[in-house]
Amino acid sequence: MRSPPRRCSLLAQAENEQRTTTKAEEDDLPIWARDEVERQEKEDGLDLPFGVYLLASAIVAIAAVGSIFEFANKNAIFGTVPPSSPFYAPIQLTFALTGIPSAGFLFLKAIKSANREAERQDRADGF
Repeated sequence: MRSPPRRCSLLAQAENEQRTTTKAEEDDLPIWARDEVERQEKEDGLDLPFGVYLLASAIVAIAAVGSIFEFANKNAIFGTVPPSSPFYAPIQLTFALTGIPSAGFLFLKAIKSANREAERQDRADGF
């Protein structure tokens, strides 16, 4: 009887060589390229840059405060819903009461994202 061909071991050997060269190539990569590889490998969900969270926080906060002023001055909502409408107060209060906590949440998310990015930069710089 003949022994089966050693295809499995040859494939495993080729994969090991490929992994070794990939690891060596990663060591030769500049810092910014290694950071990109780390970001692609991480994939821990949706993590936007801190500037996006900060911008969203500012827009939501402005809208919430604007809703409070619109409600106090009895101006129409976007020029379509007049103050005499039964939907006027619930719409304005919903914008105001949900907007302020949402803006705070987005602001905290921006701070956490900025701190995470600063720590990553410190690690890349060797601190």
